[in-house]
Amino acid sequence: MSSEIVIVDVIRKGRKTFFFLLTKWKPIIGFSLLCAIGGIVYIWLKPPKYTAEMTFVAENEKGSGLGGYASIAAQFGLDIGGGSGSAFAEENLVELLKSRKLVDNTLLSPYGNTLFIDQYVINHGLYKLWADDPKIGKISFSKKTELGYNRLQDSLFNSIANGIILNDLAVDKVDKKLDFIFIKLTDLNMLFAKDFVEKLAANAITFYTSYKTKKNTANVAILQRQTDSVKAMLFGSINDVASINDLNINPIKQALRTSSQKRQIDLQVNSVLYTELLKNLEIAKLTLRKETPLIQIIDTPKLPLRNEKKGRLFMGALFAILGGLLASCFFLIKREMELNPVN
Repeated sequence: MSSEIVIVDVIRKGRKTFFFLLTKWKPIIGFSLLCAIGGIVYIWLKPPKYTAEMTFVAENEKGSGLGGYASIAAQFGLDIGGGSGSAFAEENLVELLKSRKLVDNTLLSPYGNTLFIDQYVINHGLYKLWADDPKIGKISFSKKTELGYNRLQDSLFNSIANGIILNDLAVDKVDKKLDFIFIKLTDLNMLFAKDFVEKLAANAITFYTSYKTKKNTANVAILQRQTDSVKAMLFGSINDVASINDLNINPIKQALRTSSQKRQIDLQVNSVLYTELLKNLEIAKLTLRKETPLIQIIDTPKLPLRNEKKGRLFMGALFAILGGLLASCFFLIKREMELNPVN
């Protein structure tokens, strides 16, 4: 019974509120139209923003498939990798792509006759704003001393880099169950957004390759030097054996044959050692190839890019609705204060 009374009371109050707002329809509609015009003007004056998106897949490194090769190499104290690369798992790779290191490297990369950072400043009209500021004045990131940027340049650079990471750059997985990762960048310049995303992905691949393959590259270099050295000794032993055998040795004097026997032993040892080193060198090269690359590009940004700017009709309708709600709230609060004045 009490619940029915509450429902009836709510309906009664709702009807009273509705009919009260009908009496204020003119100022409410007028304010809504004013807000609609404001929304249209706002979106008309707002510069367009373009979003470049790139999708790639992170290679699953679980189970390198080296199997017996790894066991053979381990017998000779060789580490040919094949781990899971947890530092570059999908979740960590997302954070890597929007890290300050990669964003900084991209901003400092060449972009035509200038740098990405300088082009970003031009796109956003920051040079004009800084020129009017007596504390900044004329400044360029293309010019720096032997020690790097000065304190003012560092401060402005950090502000721009942090702004890109927080406001313009988006990196995430397409789906939690999939390995696909996307990079999005929104900027006022269509071409800049496309080039920045592509350069960021390229820097990520380069950074991963140099980090992940560092140990394997060193193994290949060491094995290559050892193989070349043993090969030279092997060929030298072959020449020595042939030269000694060409000598006219008295068969009664066996002591003179010891040189030939020693060279034969060296030849056999070097031959076995060269075979094993050559096998391990090929295993190391195989591992190095399997480590690269981590990122396989699936989709690249295509021009023209998607314009993130909302339509004038949409913004006008949105602002009109918000204006109507604000006007209604204003009249309801005003009526409540008139009915229940504060003493």
